[in-house]
Amino acid sequence: MGLEEVIRRKHSGDNEHMEFIFSEEKKIIVTAPAGCGKTTAMISKIAWELGKGTISSNKKVLAMTFSVNAAMKIKDSLKELLPELVENSEQYISKVDVANYHNFAMKLLFKHGYALNTEFINLSDFIIVDESNRVLNNYITSFDSDKLNALDDALRASDEEEMRNVIDDYWNVLNTKLIPNHVITYNGLLVSAIKLLRKRQVSSFYKEYYRMVIIDEFQDTNILGYWLVNKLIGDNTVIFLGDDIQKIYGFLGAINGIFEKYKEKYPIKEIKFCNNYRFRANECLKALDKLIRSYGNTYAPSEYEASVNLKHLANDTEEDNFIVDGIDKIINSSNDKVAVLVRAGNQGEPIADKLSRKGIQYFNALFRDTDIEFLKFYEVAIDEFHNAAGSSGKAVQKDLLNCLEAVRQRQNEIYSSARRKFVYDAMYKLLEVLFEESKKWEGTSKDRYENIDFILGSKGLKHMMEYIEEKVVLTTIHASKGLEWEYVIIPRMNAYAFPTGYMCRTCREVHSCNDGFDYCKFLFGTLMEKTFKEEISVFYVAITRAKKNVFLTVNTGLNQWNHTKQTSCLIELPGLSHNDYDWEIVI
Repeated sequence: MGLEEVIRRKHSGDNEHMEFIFSEEKKIIVTAPAGCGKTTAMISKIAWELGKGTISSNKKVLAMTFSVNAAMKIKDSLKELLPELVENSEQYISKVDVANYHNFAMKLLFKHGYALNTEFINLSDFIIVDESNRVLNNYITSFDSDKLNALDDALRASDEEEMRNVIDDYWNVLNTKLIPNHVITYNGLLVSAIKLLRKRQVSSFYKEYYRMVIIDEFQDTNILGYWLVNKLIGDNTVIFLGDDIQKIYGFLGAINGIFEKYKEKYPIKEIKFCNNYRFRANECLKALDKLIRSYGNTYAPSEYEASVNLKHLANDTEEDNFIVDGIDKIINSSNDKVAVLVRAGNQGEPIADKLSRKGIQYFNALFRDTDIEFLKFYEVAIDEFHNAAGSSGKAVQKDLLNCLEAVRQRQNEIYSSARRKFVYDAMYKLLEVLFEESKKWEGTSKDRYENIDFILGSKGLKHMMEYIEEKVVLTTIHASKGLEWEYVIIPRMNAYAFPTGYMCRTCREVHSCNDGFDYCKFLFGTLMEKTFKEEISVFYVAITRAKKNVFLTVNTGLNQWNHTKQTSCLIELPGLSHNDYDWEIVI
C-alpha cells in the first residue's frame, strides 16, 4: 500500500485534514481547536512531504513551537505515529529538527554564534537567567539593568515599535557585559539569534536548508519569536498551526491577532479543523467546548448553551474536603487519572496538604518555571548528565543511573528549606521517568543522549507528567497545556482567584461587571476585551485537558479580610448552566 493510500485511510472522513496534508500551497494557516487531531495531521503532512521527495536528501523540516511541552509532544508523536505511515520511520525522523524558540536559538548560536562574539564558542558553559535574576548584578550596573528591563517590558506589552527602539541597547549590554562572562538571558538568546539571522548569508542558508517550517501553538508567539520566524520565511513551505482561543501566554507578550499579520503579509491558505475527536462521544463536553470558544471569538453573550458540573460549597475547608473525597473515589473505582488544575500554585496547597494527611499519593507540580529550585535542578541535572556521559556523546543505562545518583547527592544545592523540597522531589521523579521512558526509544545510545540533552536543555521535564505512575496530579493550568487526564477538577472558581485579581480589579474600575454580594457577572465592557479573552483562554485550556469529565468547585465563605467571597464571572456567563453533583452519582 502506498503512502498516499495509508494517509487517506488514516484520515478517512476528515476532509480538512486531507486538504491540509495534500495541499501544495507554500503558506498555510491551520486553525486547530483542542482535540481536533492536529498533531496526527501534522505528522502525516511531514510524512507526505518527505515521502513524495520534494525535500532533497541534504535538506530538512523544522518543527518549532513556543512552549517546551508542545515541542516534546511533536517529538513523541513523530516516534509514535510515523511508524504507522512508513517503514523507514527512523530515516524520516532524522530529517526533522524539533525545537522550541529558545532551543532553536541556542542551536544557531552553537553553530554560528562566534560571528557575533567569539565567546559563544563556550555557550555550553553559559548560565541562562531572566532579567530579574540577582546574578546579573555581578556584571552590570543599574543603568544596564534598566536597558534589559526596557526590552522585557516592551516584550510583555507586545509593543513592536518600542522593541525596535530598545533592542540595540539590550544587545550592547549582552555583548559587552554578559556574554564575555558566560551569562545570557532567555530573551538574550532570541535577540542574539535574530541578530545572527540578520546576516544575509546565515538567513539565506536556513531558508534553503529548511524546505518546510511548521510552527505549532503559534498563537503564543511574542515579538521576539515573531521576528525569529520571519527570518526563516522565504520560498520554502511555512505552516502556522494554532488556535487563538488557546492563547494563554498574554502575560509574556503573546501577540494579539498574530495570524492576521501573516494574512496581510502573504498570499496564504486558511484551513480550519472541525472534527473534535476528544469529545466525539461526549455531548456535554462538546457543547461546553463550543460555548467557551464562542466567547473567545465574539466577546459577546453567546447564542450557544451548555452545562458544567459545579459544586457550591460553604467555605474553603468544605471545598478542599469535597475535592479530596472525589479524588479518593476516582482512584479507588478505576485506573483513571485525575488532575487538579489551579490558576495559581498557592490555590492547590491546602488540597495537597489534605491528600497527604489522608495518605493519598499524588504528584505535586505546584511550582513555577521561574522558581529558583526549578532552575537549580536543571543546572545540576545537566551538569551531572554531561559528567556521566563524558565525551562519548552517548547515553547508556549505567550513565543514567550514575546521573540520578549524582543529582541525589547534590539535592541540598537545589532547595534551601524543607518546605521547598517538594520541588526537588517532583523534578527528580520526572528525571527518573525520563530515563525509564528512554529505554523504550528506538535508535542508538547517541540518539538517546541527544533526546535527553534536548529535554534537559529545553527545561522540558514537566512534559513527563504524562508518564508518571501517580494517578493524581496537582499542577497549574499553564503547566498542563498539551497534557490530558481522564478527569479534571478545577477548584476556587471565585472572583480574584479565577479570573485573577488583576482582571477583577480592572473590571470593577471600568464598571464592566455586575458586582453582587456573593457573585459577579461580566458586562463585556469595551476596555476589558483583551484581559477577558486571556482568562477565557486559560479556562478553555483547563476544560479541554479532560478526556471523560470536568468538575468545578467554588465556595462563598469568608476570605482573609472576613468578606464573603464571590463566585467567578466565568461560571456566570450567559448560556452556561450548572449541574450540582455528588461524587457517588458522577463517578
